[in-house]
Amino acid sequence: MICFIVNPAAGSGKAKAAIPVIERMMQERGMDYTIVFTHTPGDFARVAGQIDFDTVKTIVCVGGDGTVQEYVGLAVQRDVNFAVIPAGSANDLLRSIPGTAPKFRTFEEKIMFYVNKIFEDRTIDADIVTMNGDKYVFNIGGTGIDIQVLKDALPLKKTFGGAAYFISLIKNAFTYRTEAMTLTVDGESETNEFLLLAVSNGAYYGGNLQIAPTAVIDDGFITLCKVKRMLRLKLMTLFPLVKPGRHTMLKEVSIHNCEAVTLEYPGKKTINVDGNLYEVESPLEFRIIKGAVRLIV
Repeated sequence: MICFIVNPAAGSGKAKAAIPVIERMMQERGMDYTIVFTHTPGDFARVAGQIDFDTVKTIVCVGGDGTVQEYVGLAVQRDVNFAVIPAGSANDLLRSIPGTAPKFRTFEEKIMFYVNKIFEDRTIDADIVTMNGDKYVFNIGGTGIDIQVLKDALPLKKTFGGAAYFISLIKNAFTYRTEAMTLTVDGESETNEFLLLAVSNGAYYGGNLQIAPTAVIDDGFITLCKVKRMLRLKLMTLFPLVKPGRHTMLKEVSIHNCEAVTLEYPGKKTINVDGNLYEVESPLEFRIIKGAVRLIV
């Protein structure tokens, strides 16, 4: 049995549009399958209650990275395969896996490619990161100026389109204020003013930005990208360098492989978890679980 979890709102309706292609291919193969639609954010318990884990062999998320983050927990440390059919506004997770994010001529061709991956049934034992023990980070989590750039760009998108992010970046280069935080990595602590912290399982986020170029999804480590405060004019060079992964040349940027990361800060912070934003009180703890998800590639 293959269970498809579909977020009908993902990708402005693209996930829902993928269903006829999925159903046609499943029926042509004579495969047993079921489709479960998500209703709202935080729908995990209801969706989980509709899955018969005694018969399901593969769980497939149809949507973006945010949908995957919410429902990958269904497959963590279970005897089931987990697959992704990318149909969201951002699908950065798959960019970290060679051969799983080629270019396609049509949307139908794209959906067919990923359904065929399910039929081929090739898997790796992918790692996953826990956040405070109750949420999973499959791709990248963290906090910093990147979140504020995203927040400020959203109301501008209708007027300025893709340029909204550049406008927001310019604004935040002059207005964003860092604050002192205590970062503990595998038991070693430092207090500093951090511009950005990315706790990475995959390498890409934000629509093909290579924030953690050395991250490998099944190497058994968190790859932490740490960016300390820098001069505001220098900050303007940071994001253009992130896309090709060349920001690591800056002296304020460092990359560390580790197994646990704890962050302490005053009050609450907005935390990005695979594109989903959460307000989280201090302390914030990330830990790796090695080989926790049998991921179809």
